[in-house]
Amino acid sequence: MLAYHPYYARRHVPAQPRAERIYRLPVDAYETDENVVLLASVAGLNLDDLEITLDNGVLVIRGEVNGQEADVEYLLHERFHGKFERHLNINIPVDVSATEATYQNGVLRLVLPKAPEAKPRRIEVAAH
Repeated sequence: MLAYHPYYARRHVPAQPRAERIYRLPVDAYETDENVVLLASVAGLNLDDLEITLDNGVLVIRGEVNGQEADVEYLLHERFHGKFERHLNINIPVDVSATEATYQNGVLRLVLPKAPEAKPRRIEVAAH
């Protein structure tokens, strides 16, 4: 009698389709007196494959990087490719209409200007 072995179980069971993997986009973020700035490295990005939304304080960045050459057998394949997505809670009121997004040298840069109520204000002290 044959003993159970995982190799044999895999061999005789039809493969199930794998769910498509969506990567979590790593970002850097910092704050100035005027803006919230986010940076993300997405080398090889086609801007048609990028979607950025800001709704109810949630910033969503999603897209896809195609880093694969067709009809080649890779010896080493380490560069990022595939779909990515990132959800970030922006806890600072921002002026969505003045938001800027640029893409240069493989880096996506989002500048979210702070709304007037979120900017630091100097409070004058009156002497009596």
